[in-house]
Amino acid sequence: MEISFLPRWLIRYLSNDSLKQIDLNILISNVLIILTFIFFNNSVMFFMNLTPHFCLFDRLIGVECPVCGITRAFCEISKGNFTNAYNFNFASFSVAFYFVFQIPLRLFSLIKNDSHRKTNIISKYMGFIVLMTMIINWFIKIYQINY
Repeated sequence: MEISFLPRWLIRYLSNDSLKQIDLNILISNVLIILTFIFFNNSVMFFMNLTPHFCLFDRLIGVECPVCGITRAFCEISKGNFTNAYNFNFASFSVAFYFVFQIPLRLFSLIKNDSHRKTNIISKYMGFIVLMTMIINWFIKIYQINY
């Protein structure tokens, strides 16, 4: 579930080692995501309000998908409005923690050369926990709607 969106040609300038390139891409991508929400949360919300909301789950079965509201919740978390973030999507807290957690994890992997495998295992299990949090939150929402 790691996020890495920087092009390979750019990362190659920073390191020749392919394992370090992966860690660098994940590290820099997560830092950029966090900084975007911290410094540009109003712009993100403005853009979100301009674009029409479309959720395939909602259209087909009448229930929002597990990730509906996470972007808006991130904007609220970055402003310190945790109650609003909770109302948008409770799972956003675990996803936000996962993004923040990737920073020291990838720094550790970059500093300690033989830790890449351990880092990926930790990240994999953390990603699984985040995914389970999202699914459990989704089932709770479905239950609340039906009762």
